[in-house]
Amino acid sequence: MAQETNMQAAFENVMAASGNIPPKQKLVLAASLELFAEQGFANTTTKEIASRAGVAEGTVYKRYKTKDALLAAVLAPYVTEVVPAFVQDFAKQVVNQPYMTLHEMLTTVVTDRIAFIKSNRAVLQVLITEILVRSDLRKQLTPRVLPLLQKNLYAVLDRLKANGELVDWPNDRIAQFMIGTMLTEMARSIFTDEDLDQAGPVLLAFLEKGLAPK
Repeated sequence: MAQETNMQAAFENVMAASGNIPPKQKLVLAASLELFAEQGFANTTTKEIASRAGVAEGTVYKRYKTKDALLAAVLAPYVTEVVPAFVQDFAKQVVNQPYMTLHEMLTTVVTDRIAFIKSNRAVLQVLITEILVRSDLRKQLTPRVLPLLQKNLYAVLDRLKANGELVDWPNDRIAQFMIGTMLTEMARSIFTDEDLDQAGPVLLAFLEKGLAPK
């Protein structure tokens, strides 16, 4: 996998490289992300953000007039850069491998995503919550992520179908079931603090049985 597997650190790297955001506002965004991840958006005040960033509360409002605008500014780098970069890395390093069996592919994917959730649980809770309720984020994210999955995942699916390892359904339908199941489990584990090590085998068995050739 990529050297950078922590989404919060990746966000901070994007902020550091940006020339469009003043230094103090970068501190505000970094502090906002930390606090939203630690205690939730609704429970975080601009006073706490300013204190964590080491700036006056007026500095927060200088660029972001509302807390919602601040949240949008925090999420923007994830939608445009961080998430697509992680998906591309996942597609290249995990999905696009010469798997010979469905079990081998699913085991690798499930194991990798569980490790990813463990490393990024707090940030993912913020991100998934907003993606679920905000159609504008979904519209921005889908065209950035979908082509990466199609380019890498579909070739693997075609190979497994040709080898008689995978049910002969359209690739977009198979991808929907795989990704949808993983996202559902991701949301469940994040919001319920479920033990992912116990969930992994169940998830693997469900996908393997559902996608096995008839």
